Parts: sequence; structure tokens; C-alpha cells
Amino acid sequence: MKRWLSLAINWLAVLVLLFILEKGIFLLYFFHKTSQLSIADIIGVFTHGLWLDISLTSYLITIPLVFFLIQLLFEKRIMSLNSLGSFPHEPKFSEREDTRRGKMMSLFFKIYLPIIFFIIGLLFVGDLGIYENWSTKLNVRAIQNILNPKEMMASAGASPVWLYILIIIAHVIYGWFAAKFLSNKKFATAVGGIRWLNIPYFFLMSGFAFLGIRGGWQVAPMNESSAYFSQNAFANHAAINTTWYAIQSIINIKKYDTHNPYKFMSDEKAKELVADLYKSKIDSSLKIFKTEKPNVVFIQIESYGADVVKELAGIEGLTPNLSKIISEGLLFENIYASGFRTDQGLVSMLSGFPAQPNVSIIWNTEKQEKLPTITQKIKQKGYNTQLIYAGDILFSNMKAFVVHNGFEKIITENDFAISDRTSKWGVYDGVMFQHAIKEINEIKQPFFTYIITLTSHEPYDIPSQPKFPGEDAAEKFKSACYYTDETLGEFFTEAKKQLWYANTIFILCADHGHRYPFNREAYMPAVHHIPLIMVGGALNDSLAGKRILSIGSQTDIASTLLHQLEINSEDFIWSSDLLNPSTKNFAYYSFDDGFGWVSRYDTIAYSNTFKCLSWPYNSTDSLHSSIDTAKAYLQTLFNAYLKY
Repeated sequence: MKRWLSLAINWLAVLVLLFILEKGIFLLYFFHKTSQLSIADIIGVFTHGLWLDISLTSYLITIPLVFFLIQLLFEKRIMSLNSLGSFPHEPKFSEREDTRRGKMMSLFFKIYLPIIFFIIGLLFVGDLGIYENWSTKLNVRAIQNILNPKEMMASAGASPVWLYILIIIAHVIYGWFAAKFLSNKKFATAVGGIRWLNIPYFFLMSGFAFLGIRGGWQVAPMNESSAYFSQNAFANHAAINTTWYAIQSIINIKKYDTHNPYKFMSDEKAKELVADLYKSKIDSSLKIFKTEKPNVVFIQIESYGADVVKELAGIEGLTPNLSKIISEGLLFENIYASGFRTDQGLVSMLSGFPAQPNVSIIWNTEKQEKLPTITQKIKQKGYNTQLIYAGDILFSNMKAFVVHNGFEKIITENDFAISDRTSKWGVYDGVMFQHAIKEINEIKQPFFTYIITLTSHEPYDIPSQPKFPGEDAAEKFKSACYYTDETLGEFFTEAKKQLWYANTIFILCADHGHRYPFNREAYMPAVHHIPLIMVGGALNDSLAGKRILSIGSQTDIASTLLHQLEINSEDFIWSSDLLNPSTKNFAYYSFDDGFGWVSRYDTIAYSNTFKCLSWPYNSTDSLHSSIDTAKAYLQTLFNAYLKY
């Protein structure tokens, strides 16, 4: 028993020490955030995260325990008794078998631990990169994206790759020494010299491992809430064990296909609250187009949050061409991105279907095929359709979505010369926009062209001299946004020379906002605030430079555009007409296991993980009149997702 106890203590020490070191590296890596923490918060990162560390340690010991049990059950000769009547006297055992078992377990450890520690290291550096760009821990959504070779290589370009490699190597070396320590000093002596009490000891160890995994005897098993202790989100995230969180995310992802994790009230009450949001007193809208059937060019701009747009209280001079476009068009001031990834933005804008936390409907082909889209509706009106995306259309199952939903011509990176594919993501925006002019010139009017930019996505590499000096991500992001703005200006300069421009409306909207350039947290409303602009020769001249103050979402573009084109939009039940004066003012947005809500009355962000408000700080649910409506919205939305 003493040997088994010694093994358990040393196993725990070896693993927990690794996770403590990881937390230290995490805090150092994000030192600009760590420096804002109190001493108590820094200590809390290590102490409050301990239970998750123990839980993962317990997970990892189950495989050696199973291997040991297999040895016991399938050994040709477990023990040799001098005689059947030797009990209660202690039996004699085969020392040869004992030695062989000890060596087998030692060999198993020397293989098992370096492999496991390599995987832990890989997940840890993935977490560093994901958190740097998304402000969220490594979850199944992130794992799915970084396992895409294109995504992984492009994202790596914005990260200190050599540091990541060194961290992974350090994990493997640590695993090798840990295996040598445990196998030579502990496990060999624990399983060598096997006694009949080893079997009950095995079950006792298994019981302790089970308790460690679930965090004790309590009714609710261990979850990440146990690591939450601070009003500072970064401190809570630093406390969470990366590998544990990733494993739980993978385990729990299946429940999102059958179970609504956002159940706050009865479905009847939730439906009633949501239905009230979409009631309009009148069915009329401000008419903004000169012609009944204008061409439509939709430009989805990568990561262009309000912070890069001067007219939305962003940095002055960062996007001067967009400012010029705004002065010529109609700006919707209070629009919010439904999600935080490109695939979510695509579905939100084309289908008017809000983004869901932790999952994306575009991943599930069976579900996304049931969504209505602008493309389907506009084709019935005689429009010719095309999509231009100079990247990998297979990313996030985008190809299935756009092909099924009626784009007759799809231009991807494969339609560009190899010499043009010099961006980490495919083709730079400048080359893409030049090609877009040619494609639009060839398509028959009326047309619906959907353009997706990509250069302002991490790693923010551009083909020209950076506008802003510095190698940190925020400065590189600003330079990438400035570059895309330049190419956008060149595109409009060229478009105005074309005959089709006079009968064309351009819709410009970001796919999502971004935590840069001000290094905000993912749940903050400002991260999701984005520009929406309608401009072009088909826009009424009187609307140049005007602004719409209504609060809305990307999802409202579908209903707004279709009403202007006098196309029925009843299928878009999550979309409101922003130009209808009786439309309710609200916007929903999602982030990692949470949601935000913006209305004329208040603005909130709710963490479902921690079951409390993330925004405003130090505030309680009862102080905000919108909380019940916001919860009802997500609950009803996820029910709809499950039914598709």
C-alpha cells in the first residue's frame, strides 16, 4: 500500500508541477495583461486552477491503470502458490514474473508520458496563439480551425513559431525525465513484487482517479467554473487548465446536436419574449434605391470593427478611403456582428441567421442546407450570382454553403495565377479587387456579386511597406487594415469608371469585429460593433453622408435588402428591416459560451460558463431590464438550431 501511495503522490506532483509551469508561462506570455492583475489575482491563478489540474492528472493516470489491469488479467501466471491451503499464510510469487511486469510498466511509461506531454505541449501553444487572437481558451471550434492546414499555417505566421517549438520540445523532455523518474523509482517497485493485495489497491487507485476527474462526491461534476474567482476575465482564463478545457470541449460538443445548454426559462415564455421583438406596427420602409432592380455588390470585409473607422469613434486616418465611401453613402451607425468568426458572419449576412456560441451551423451541412439565403431569393428575381473569395473555399465548410445556396459562379484562389497566391491565406486583397472588376464586367446585369476580403486576417502580412511601425500584433493589424482600405479605395475608383456603376448598390459590412487595435476582451460590446454602409450609383443622392441610428445586427441586412428589392423576406424570421421606422432596436452577439445584448435601455454581456454578467463589471442581472429578453433570445435561437 505504501508503494502505491508513493506512486500516486509522485504522479500527482509530476503532472501538477507541469501545469503550474504552464500557468507561469501563460502569465509571462501575456505580461501586458498580467501586469494589470493584483498580487491576489496572480496567486489565485495558481490556487483556483489547482482542481482542474488534479482532474486532468486523474484523467491521465487512467490509461496506465488500465494497462496494469490488463497485465493482471491476462498474465499466464499471476502468482504461484505453494499449496491451495497456504492461506492465511503469505504465498510465494514468481520473481521472474514480478520483474517482467515492472519492466513492462517502466517501458510503458517511457513511451506513454513523452507522447502525452507532446500532445499537452501542442495544445498549450495552440492555446497561446488562439488566446492572443480570440481572447478565448482553446476549444473544439479553435481546434477544428487550426487543424485546417491553411488556417494553421496562416495563423502561425502571426505567432513566435520558434518559441512555440521550444515549448513543445520542453514538454517532451520533461515527459521523458518524468517517465524515467516514475518508472525507475516508483512504478517498478509498486508493481514488481506483486501481491494479491495489488488488485484491491488497483480499484482503490481507480476510485481516487474517478473522484479526481469529477472533483469529489458532489452532485455536479467538475467544470471550468471551479477555476473562476476574479472579476478579471484574463485571470480566470489563466487559471483554467488548457488541456482539460480542450478535452471537455471535445467531449461536450456532441451535446450541442441534441441538447440546448442555454435553457433559462420555459420555451413558451422565451418564444413570447422573442416574438415581441419582431413585431412591426407598419409594413413600410424608407426607399433608398433609385431603381427597382439595381445590381448588388456585397463586400464582406475581414475583421473591420468600429475601432478602425473614424466615423464610428475609431482611430482617425486608419481607413481614409472607407471614410470617403461613408461620406458618399448611407452609414448604419449601430450595427453589431452576430458572431466572431468569418463563417458565422457569412451565414448571418446571407441567411439572416444569428451565430451560436461554441458551434456554427455552417459546420453541419444537413442543417445549413435548410437555411434561406439572399442568393436563393434574388435569383428568383432574375439576378445572376457570383462569389469572389481569393482563399480556400473549403475552409469551415464554406463551399457546401455557397454552392447549395445558389452562387452560379464561384471564384477562389485556384482561379488566380500561382504567382498571385503569395498571401498566407491565398491572394492579397489588391490583386483580388483587380480581378473582381474583370469578373463583374463579364457578368450579365442585373447581378449579385459577393466579395470576401482576407488580408486583414491574422497573421496580418501585407505586400507593401507597413503604415504603422512595430512588430506587435496590434500594430500589424492596423497596417493590414490600412492596406485593405487602400485596395478598397482603388476598387471604387475603378468601379466608378464602369458603365454598370450607375445602376449598382454596394453593401459593405465586416464579417466580425476584432479585439485589436485596443486589445479588448472578446465579450466587450465594442469588439462586436461594426460598420454597415450602402453606397453607389443606385443610391438616392439625397442620402449621401446620411446616417441611420437604429440598433441592429448583421442578420438584419437580409430583410432590409430584400424589402428594398420588393422581394418577400418572410423566411428570414431572425431578420428585421433596419429602414422600417417601427422595427425594434436591439442587437444580439455571441462569444465563447456567452452572449451580448445591445438595446436603447442597456448593454450587457453574459457568461454562461460563470452564470453572471461579464459586462458591465460588478453588476447583477437584476439591475438590467434586458437580461430576460436576451436569455430568451439565445434559448429560442438554439432551439431553432437544434430543429434544423
